[in-house]
Amino acid sequence: MSARTKRLKYNITELDHEFHYFIKNMSCRAVMRLPYTYRCRMATQASDCKHIINFFNYFRMMYCSIDIDDKATEVLFMLLFSFICVAFLWLMSFSIGTYYSPVLKIISLKLHMNEYLAGVTFLAFGNCSPEIIANLMPVRADAPIFTITVGNTLAIILLSGGTVCFLRPFRMNGHSTLRDLLFLLLGVEVLRFVMIKEGAVTLGEGIVLFLIYVVYVAINIADLALLRYYIRKLRRELEYLESLTPQPIKEINAKLRKLISWEEQDDIGIKDTTKYRRSRDTGNHFSNMTSSGYFVTPIPERRSEHVDYESNRTALYDSENPRNLQLFTEFLQSLNPVDPEAWQLGGWSNRIYLIARCPLVFVLQLFIPVVDYEKVKHGWSKLLNCTQIVTNPFVVITLVHSGVSSVYKSWHITLDFSVSMWSPFLTVPLAIVIFLHSRTDVPPSYHHLFIILTFFSSMVTLWLAVTELEVLSEIVGIVFNLSESFMAVTFEAVSNATPDIIANYQLALQGYGRMAFAAIIGGPVFAILVSMSLAFIFNHRVREVGANSWVYGDLGDNCYLFLVITIVTTMWWSATFNFHARRSAGVFLWLVYLQFLLYAVCVEWDLVHEFSRDQHFKPI
Repeated sequence: MSARTKRLKYNITELDHEFHYFIKNMSCRAVMRLPYTYRCRMATQASDCKHIINFFNYFRMMYCSIDIDDKATEVLFMLLFSFICVAFLWLMSFSIGTYYSPVLKIISLKLHMNEYLAGVTFLAFGNCSPEIIANLMPVRADAPIFTITVGNTLAIILLSGGTVCFLRPFRMNGHSTLRDLLFLLLGVEVLRFVMIKEGAVTLGEGIVLFLIYVVYVAINIADLALLRYYIRKLRRELEYLESLTPQPIKEINAKLRKLISWEEQDDIGIKDTTKYRRSRDTGNHFSNMTSSGYFVTPIPERRSEHVDYESNRTALYDSENPRNLQLFTEFLQSLNPVDPEAWQLGGWSNRIYLIARCPLVFVLQLFIPVVDYEKVKHGWSKLLNCTQIVTNPFVVITLVHSGVSSVYKSWHITLDFSVSMWSPFLTVPLAIVIFLHSRTDVPPSYHHLFIILTFFSSMVTLWLAVTELEVLSEIVGIVFNLSESFMAVTFEAVSNATPDIIANYQLALQGYGRMAFAAIIGGPVFAILVSMSLAFIFNHRVREVGANSWVYGDLGDNCYLFLVITIVTTMWWSATFNFHARRSAGVFLWLVYLQFLLYAVCVEWDLVHEFSRDQHFKPI
């Protein structure tokens, strides 16, 4: 049968081909202008709408499964999505505080890092790795990733930095802070040059950006090595001066003060956070921090006592105990989603909150092991941890494989067990061996290896929450007809920066202010240099001729200028305050971000013009 005969049989005309091409290239924002009766078909066929999904296809849920047919119902669903966003924010907060932060401390301790190096490497990587994954996902295939990345950087420095300075003033690492701010300025200037120069972005330019970050990390490692070299040298000098008769008291005291300052910078021990946890559980932690006044910088607290984590490990050990003493009692207590101490210390509102979060807490406890040196037995629960050896890889592999496969038969993703179904063949024998070898009253010597499971599962949890937040934010913007650039630098930037804010806020309140502030600067350096370089390397569309305009975005210059202002003013107030983080500095950072948001709103409402130049196209 000829092509002409087929066309006549199915009555396909050139208009049908044109309509098919129109739907394929139709923007998802245009779908929202159609009557509700047509939105289901258009949302499922428009390629642009197929990119705005992750584990749930919200457009198909709204316009096909539930069949929304009026504006009021649509607005009510946006309100429901807002509650879902709050749930995802809580999920990130709980995962960071319960699983990620304790693991980060242990890794830093095992690798003999100090707070600052741990902040600019592991904490920065953990905070920004979801951003790397998001930049490589279909939802950002055609997105203004320069605007998104720099907007996220602004949110991290101004919101997270302001929060840390306001809630827990501390002494900063002066030379390290200035050096990292200058590296951040270098990174954003190189990135902007790559974006605005003539021609397309090349693979070599992406590699250059990545190599700048390698140099940055190498300098931080060398700085720590030099610090420890001079600490050893200063100790030898003190030993020599103390051996003299008579002793030069003034010189010894001066060197002792310098030695104490350097040793404090080199400190990383596991700090006792009992006071913080109890004030959090009673709901008084914010009032306790502002007891001296909201805008009065309190005297920095003394260095927190370190936890004797070896005593915590063996606190319940007795060689005469049976190996499986209270096995099932311990298992049920570990699975209890309500924290008994928080329940006892909290009021009625806190108890309602503990009950409301029970389902999500229970699910996380089923497959994510707790490894925390502050807890008795470091969080070891023999039966639960042995089951998690099986459930953790199975759940993580299933989620990651399903996310990569992205197969949808309804409004949610189809879980793919084709790979994860084989994991029990390896993990079940391993769990049986560990069960037979271990005890209930003391964790085994290899318990710290469970941080591998904890780290990857918490990272997958954060990735899931961050990507769902971004998809929901974009859907809200589309429904209310807000531009993509505006959503990227406002709602999406704040949602993407939320894990950083939560992690840095919790670490600062636990006494790790230097680590938190190091991540506040190191995270943006990582995002600008690594996430953008990987996007240039692996996203071929970014390297196409003419892609610079949409990658840079309409608000790219706004974000760039405010970031330069932020870097310069942060160096200014840091030097002015002699590198003491004060509450006034936190308020100043918040006001800068408020000004940035105000300008973005005015641009969205066409009250002012953005800093970027108008696009001019040559006539064909």
